[in-house]
Amino acid sequence: MSTASSSLKKEAKKESGAGTGVAFTLQNTIKRPNSQMTRKKPSNMEVMKELAKCKEQNSTRLDLAKRSITALPPSIKELTQLTELYLYGNKLPTLPDEIGCLVNLVTLALNENTLTGLPDTLSCLHNLRMLDLRHNKLRMIPPVVYSLVSLTVLYLRFNRITQVEKELGNLCKLTMLSIRENKIKHLPGEIGHLRSLLTLDVAHNQLEHLPEEIGNCTQITNLDLQHNELLDLPESIGKPCRSGHGVGEDDHLSLLSSELKRLNIGIAALSEVRRPDSDEIMVEVTNCILFFFLWQKLVLTNNQLNSLPRGIGHLSNLTHLMVGENQLNHVPEEIGTLENLEELYLNDNPTLHSLPFELALCCKLQIMSIENCPLSQLPPPIVNSGPSFIIQYLKMQGPYRAMV
Repeated sequence: MSTASSSLKKEAKKESGAGTGVAFTLQNTIKRPNSQMTRKKPSNMEVMKELAKCKEQNSTRLDLAKRSITALPPSIKELTQLTELYLYGNKLPTLPDEIGCLVNLVTLALNENTLTGLPDTLSCLHNLRMLDLRHNKLRMIPPVVYSLVSLTVLYLRFNRITQVEKELGNLCKLTMLSIRENKIKHLPGEIGHLRSLLTLDVAHNQLEHLPEEIGNCTQITNLDLQHNELLDLPESIGKPCRSGHGVGEDDHLSLLSSELKRLNIGIAALSEVRRPDSDEIMVEVTNCILFFFLWQKLVLTNNQLNSLPRGIGHLSNLTHLMVGENQLNHVPEEIGTLENLEELYLNDNPTLHSLPFELALCCKLQIMSIENCPLSQLPPPIVNSGPSFIIQYLKMQGPYRAMV
C-alpha cells in the first residue's frame, strides 16, 4: 500500500477516535450526506405551498424560476391578482389551460423551458405587455401569440422557428421584437404595421430579403440584421418621406428613423451598387440606399463593397468607420470632412492601391487599420512604416499641408 493511502487510513482512524475502527477508502472520504446525489428536487407539494402562500398574501408577483418544475398545477388559476409570473429556467413542456385565468398578468417569463406551444386560453390575457419565450423548442410562433394585441415586448430568441405569419401585424403596440437565432427565411409585409417598433433583432436567421413594408417602421432605433443571407435591402429604407408633424416643408425624414444609431448587417452578402436619384444624406451599401443622420458607428465589414459614396462625407458625427474585408478600389475625398472620425478600418481590401490626401484632414483619427491593402501608389517605405507615417506623408505631400 502506498504512503498516501496509509496516511489517509491513519487520518480516518484518528477522526473515528478508535484504533481498530473502519478505515475509510478515498472514495468514502469524499461522500457527504448533502451531496448533489442526495438533494431532493422540489416536489409538487412545495410548488403548491408557494401558490398557497401567494394567494394568502395576495401577492401580485410570483417567482417560480429555476425550480426544476415539470408541470404547473391547475390551481394556478386561483391567483387572478398576479401581474408578474416568472417561470424561467424550469423544465416545462406545456402550460395548463388554467393559465388563461390570470387576466391581470402584465409580465410572463417562460424562457429557458422546453415549450413546444402555448394554450389558446392565453388569448384571455388582454393586459399582457411582456412575453419572454427565449430558449424553448418552438418550431413556430404559437398562433395565440398573435392575439396578444397589448404586447409591447416579445422575445423569441433561440428557438427553432422557421416562419412568421402575417398575423404579426396584429401586434401593433410592439416596441421590441427579438426573433434572432432561429431559422426564419421570410418576414411578412405586415411587419410594416408595427409602427411603434424601436428595436428589431432578426440576426442569425436565413433571411435573403426584407419586405418593402419594413420602411413603415419609422421609429426603429436599433436594427440588427447580422448573420443572415441578405442579397439586398428594400428601397423603402432609403426613400425620403414628408412629415406633417411640425417638420419644415423642405425637411426630409427617412423611412427609418433619423434617430437610428446602429445598423449591423454583419456578413450579409450584398451586391450590385444602385445609384441614388438625389443628393440626400445617404450611404450606399450595394443594392440598397441607407440614410444615416446621427450615426457614430458604421460597420460594413465583410461585404462586397467596391466603393463608398461621396455622400459619406455628410456623416459628420461618425467616429468609427469599419469597411475592412471588402473590395474597395478607392476611398472618396469627402472622407476628409469627417472631423470626428477616430477609428478607420480599411484592412483586407486587396484592390485598394491609394488613399486620398484629404484623409489627413481627419484631425481626430487615432486608429487606422490598413493591413493587407496593397497601397501601391504610395512609396513602399512609407507604407511599410505604418499608418502614422502614411498620415504624415499625406499631410506633407498634399495640398492641405498649411491646414493640418
